[in-house]
Amino acid sequence: MKKAIITGASSGLGHEIALKLIEKGIEVINLSRTESKLNLINLKTDLSKNEDIVNAINKIKEEHQDVDLLILCAGLMHRHFIGKTPLNEIDDDFSINVTASIKITESLISLIKKNQGDIVIVGSTSSFSTYSETSVYNSAKHAVLGYIKSLQAELKRENVRVIGFHPGGFKSQLHIKAGSDLKQEDLMDPKYLAQLLMDILSLPRSVQVSEIIIDRKKAGM
Repeated sequence: MKKAIITGASSGLGHEIALKLIEKGIEVINLSRTESKLNLINLKTDLSKNEDIVNAINKIKEEHQDVDLLILCAGLMHRHFIGKTPLNEIDDDFSINVTASIKITESLISLIKKNQGDIVIVGSTSSFSTYSETSVYNSAKHAVLGYIKSLQAELKRENVRVIGFHPGGFKSQLHIKAGSDLKQEDLMDPKYLAQLLMDILSLPRSVQVSEIIIDRKKAGM
């Protein structure tokens, strides 16, 4: 690995993954609205805005042709019972969780192929299960799973690994901003998830961990 792009490296899991990569001497580019305080390259990008994504992609193609790792980590969740979800929040959940990831991948896939790199898409246990009050988020993460499987099918004969990384609840701003009733102390520490991903990426290139689900164990179990 030489150079990585991470969406959402300013906090949460993206921050922890970026930290691990930097420790290994890998250059990291962060795509997010908020600048990371880590020693990386920040491309300020609102992932809900097509113009911002296009500008970031053009910058990458001009200055970072050697990128060989794409980690799509940014996420957004709103909590509402069905019938109570504001329409603009439906758009926001899908643009951040699904559409932005597809646009970035579609735009950079030629570079990833040329550099024989890896694509990591962070889904969720919600890609497989459904939970009350998060119908839109559940639907978005199911769509993410569908795109992961499509990439794996189309890139089967390419020297590109596509990793579906699906954690349960971990400490992040996502749950706080969504007003989740889960306590932060009961959530997983993202630094362990980041280390797990590093272990997966360090496997020989003949090994692709196509799908890994990391469940959250309840306290006392």
